[in-house]
Amino acid sequence: MTNYHKTFRNVFYFVLAIQASLILFGILRPSIIYDYLDNWQISLVPFLILIFNKIYFSNSRLDNYIYGFLIIVYSLFPTVLLSNQEILTTNTFSSGFNSDNFQQDIIYSLIIDIDGSVNLNSYEGSGYIIDIQNRPGRVGFPEVIESKIGNPRLVKFREIETDRLLQVKGWDLKLGNQTFWNLYVMSFGSNINLNNLNLINTEIIGTGDINMGKNLNSGDIFISGNFNVYVDTSLPIVVIGSAEVPAGWIDATIGYLNQTNENYKFKVIVEEGSNIVFQNGE
Repeated sequence: MTNYHKTFRNVFYFVLAIQASLILFGILRPSIIYDYLDNWQISLVPFLILIFNKIYFSNSRLDNYIYGFLIIVYSLFPTVLLSNQEILTTNTFSSGFNSDNFQQDIIYSLIIDIDGSVNLNSYEGSGYIIDIQNRPGRVGFPEVIESKIGNPRLVKFREIETDRLLQVKGWDLKLGNQTFWNLYVMSFGSNINLNNLNLINTEIIGTGDINMGKNLNSGDIFISGNFNVYVDTSLPIVVIGSAEVPAGWIDATIGYLNQTNENYKFKVIVEEGSNIVFQNGE
């Protein structure tokens, strides 16, 4: 066996080991296995050629070409998957959907309750946009139940039954800033960005980070669990309950005030037994 042959073979094994490590460390989704199977002509057939060559020809130059081709293929697939591209990875990106047929004079009660992460942001418009987080986990793809009558109207996201290899870390959710929301979110390891939203009633349960921006319009917000809460310095709020707050905040009769020269816009109520740390945001 030539040195070139050993080098190409060892580099290919190294590429496979890197992929296995990325899966084990929760970076690369194991759904890549299905992507390889879907594209078997370039991912699996070369192995048959290697076996055929070893049995009948023992042509080391042909082995080098095949190993070089496999190195490219098995480096390309995880790169495409991690960069959220749909080329070659059709098993990954068929889960997202949106709805923008929302009336501006209706309140929509949005409910999410998952044993995973929710990344929540806002966008200019009405309705919502939801998709998966492209990381491995134990959360299925989302589906929605929407009520078409009443005020408020229910919008409930729930998991559909999803193959174990296709399950993800959680969901990415964007809410339209032209819609009025009742918001209930139970999730873990989440990043909830409350800025430029119109919230009526809000309850957040779980763990993660919460960002309250200066353009947030909200009624009272109830928080339970373990969260770091970042409050924009230009957003006046009052915190009621047991929480850790920055040194510059005022311990008033009603609660902790982050500003004394302005009336607070809404209350943040920390539920008993929670571990909530407030910090000054930008």
